[in-house]
Amino acid sequence: MTVSVPVVETRSWIDGRWAVPDHEIGSLHDPNTGARRGPQRENSTESVADAIAAADRLFTAQILDDLGPASRAAALGEWASLLDDAADDIALQDSLSTGNPLSTTRMLAGSLGARVRSLAAEVLNLGDGKELPASGRTVRLLNRSLGPTLILAPWNAPTFVAVSKLAAAFGAGSPSILKPSEWTPAGAQIAFALFVQVLDARALPAASVQLVHGGASVGSALTSDPRVRVITFTGGLAAGRAVARAAAESLANVQLELGSNNPALVLDGADVGRTASELIAGMTRLNGQWCEAPGKVLVPRSMHDTLTDALVAEAERIRIMHSLEPDCDLGPLAYEAHRDRLEAAVAEHEARGARVLRIGTTPAADGWFFAPAVITGLPAAAASEELFGPAVTVHPYDDVADAISDANAVGGGLDAFVFGADEDKAIQAGGRLLAGEVRVNGTKMADLAGESQQTFWGTSGVGGHGPAQGVAFYQGRRVVGIDDPSLPI
Repeated sequence: MTVSVPVVETRSWIDGRWAVPDHEIGSLHDPNTGARRGPQRENSTESVADAIAAADRLFTAQILDDLGPASRAAALGEWASLLDDAADDIALQDSLSTGNPLSTTRMLAGSLGARVRSLAAEVLNLGDGKELPASGRTVRLLNRSLGPTLILAPWNAPTFVAVSKLAAAFGAGSPSILKPSEWTPAGAQIAFALFVQVLDARALPAASVQLVHGGASVGSALTSDPRVRVITFTGGLAAGRAVARAAAESLANVQLELGSNNPALVLDGADVGRTASELIAGMTRLNGQWCEAPGKVLVPRSMHDTLTDALVAEAERIRIMHSLEPDCDLGPLAYEAHRDRLEAAVAEHEARGARVLRIGTTPAADGWFFAPAVITGLPAAAASEELFGPAVTVHPYDDVADAISDANAVGGGLDAFVFGADEDKAIQAGGRLLAGEVRVNGTKMADLAGESQQTFWGTSGVGGHGPAQGVAFYQGRRVVGIDDPSLPI
């Protein structure tokens, strides 16, 4: 590829000042070629403390609360328009950071403006609060920010998640600190800088939103500070547990979307071709680097070999190439250590007796490419760990009750899938799966319906997706009113 993508210098925004973070902790690479694109930077402990202090001062002054929902929503609307205009630039950076095909990152970046507008509408719908009926006495239920908020964004869909959470938190009136993944800072920083323009144009406090960079040490400094009252994190289980332990010390509110080895239950008589097509599409979407991808396929023993062959045939259609190529279906993994971890996990399955089928030819380049893998020959209990890449394990079953038990084993809880010719039976089986969202005969990413509500089950996290985890998550409810002297106690 000869497309030139500008390098975005990593900068932090702390209490109204842009600055290059103090420390260099590694390198950012083009995952397609392995070529170094620039330094991986991290803020100092002192600058992180400055950001927390600025957010705490702003929260104490209650300025964002006092702005009211209409003003905050209007600011979000202006940001949404700027995001519309910057969608192509963000898409290029995200593709070159994550390895996701440019066609995919364009869809995600192109939806940012709409996502922010929907959250602005949610801000207006929640409002400032309401008057409660109290026999003529004044009693008000107020919606108010819980306090300084920390947003720890992931590397797989870095800008979409960062923008969504930042918009919800600001809309709630919360002074927010965003820390993008140290592997994929560029797209989120572009989007963040546009929000700074809105703050400046509307003369809003500079510390309304802040941006810091770094790895685990910066994350630890942020999560362990008792002034941080809300933490939202999307990432792996081990890191999520560390966030939860830190938050427990100060009893901060947490929302954790973690890993999940999502089961796909294939029922007897399911359309093999359609099932294989949907599973491979889900397995390779975002290069398999999304927490709601299918991972553990449970299939009737009589269909096992036929479905395995169909999965391989479908995977052979996947075009593996540079992420900026217009025909790319599957790009490289986001960074070298993740590619190496996935290869090691597959090798471990093979060492335990699995048959590993690798499909397709990766480009002759030094990037972090991974040929799709279909893994058979292991009991379902041996596939509890999420692979988080273009790979699935396939397991035969003899009784659907046993398959449901295997599907509900530890390690899942986020999503699940059911494939069957009889949709009523498939939905009935899906209702028995311990997952927040169960898709029948499909593996798409978008919500199943406009009013979907998804809880994170088991070890897949704390919280969920839905109205309670949107703008409302960042707020508390405060009742203020005239006491009633006639009450008996």
